[in-house]
Amino acid sequence: MGRIHGFLGGVLLTSTLTYYTSQYINKNQQFISHHLRQSESIINDRILSDKDAELRRGYVPDSHVNYRSRVSFAETCKDIWNEEIITMVNWVYGINWYRMGLDLDRKILQLTGKLTENVVQNTETKK
Repeated sequence: MGRIHGFLGGVLLTSTLTYYTSQYINKNQQFISHHLRQSESIINDRILSDKDAELRRGYVPDSHVNYRSRVSFAETCKDIWNEEIITMVNWVYGINWYRMGLDLDRKILQLTGKLTENVVQNTETKK
């Protein structure tokens, strides 16, 4: 009887560890899948397309809505400077760098194509 109980206890322990390990792996897989789907959505909706460009165009900062007076003229100048810097940074972040890179690549290819055509024509006329 002792060996049978020992064998069944080992089977129970092994199956329990296997079950909880599979549950842990499954939860990690769901977590990673969720974050991959979110990343894919961000890449497709924000970087590769201009779906949220309309949202950026219609954005009005809250600082224009609420008027607050400052203690001194220097503080007011600092706030205006900071707002301009924030606007510039938001503009840089709003640029679709992927599309700009594709357009730049296309224009460089066109330019190098014309350049090679001119070089070939010049070498043919010299012969």
